[in-house]
Amino acid sequence: MTPRLFVCHPLRAGERIALEESERHRLVRTLRLRCGDAVTLFNGEPGEWRGVIAEAGPPLTVEPVEFLAGGRDPTLSVTLILGLTKSGSIELAVQKAVEAGVDRLIPLLTRYGVSRPDARQSENKSRRLHRIAVEAAQQCGRTRVPDLLDPVGWEDLEGLLDAFPRLLFWEQAGDQGARLRALPHPGSGVTLLIGPEGGLTAEEVDLARDRLGFVTVSLGPRILRAETAAIVTVAACQLLWGDMG
Repeated sequence: MTPRLFVCHPLRAGERIALEESERHRLVRTLRLRCGDAVTLFNGEPGEWRGVIAEAGPPLTVEPVEFLAGGRDPTLSVTLILGLTKSGSIELAVQKAVEAGVDRLIPLLTRYGVSRPDARQSENKSRRLHRIAVEAAQQCGRTRVPDLLDPVGWEDLEGLLDAFPRLLFWEQAGDQGARLRALPHPGSGVTLLIGPEGGLTAEEVDLARDRLGFVTVSLGPRILRAETAAIVTVAACQLLWGDMG
């Protein structure tokens, strides 16, 4: 498979781009690529570029050669709001949700989730999660890296929501919760809310339903981990209403 590279630069035929040392190490040391070898380039805009390694460096430079229309970005826009969990859990959720077709990720600070990180911790975590999202987009063939917001509290969440239908997946919904397959088609997009490892409080569920307009949905009789629920719900929505399957 031709390596795919995300670059934060405009892509134009013949205009060489120098890559970071970490990418050079991956391409030259790990994948054993050399000058003239093919790569695929994308920068978050529609389509991608066929390119080549122009110089092995350091620094390693790549050159866009031919624009390729299309891509594998999802047809259904999915916003995933995930109660902030431990590092390993949220990293897995971000990676797999990007592959499954999420369009925007919003970490949410909740009562039973992890505490609000300090500024330095938050910056480091955001960089790492963004890198994970980029790598997942590279791997699965997407041309657009999903938006990854900084953690927010309930008081800031309302202003970030769009007009798409809003679904709250709650482990205590039981028979009272709607079933995903019974819901009407949401149109072009949907917003999903998953609680943290400790779950959501009754007050938080009431706030989500009564103030923010979320519909409570059940995933069935089994209790899923937060990261598992995130992956399952994105994939299920893409299967029912998007381009998966």
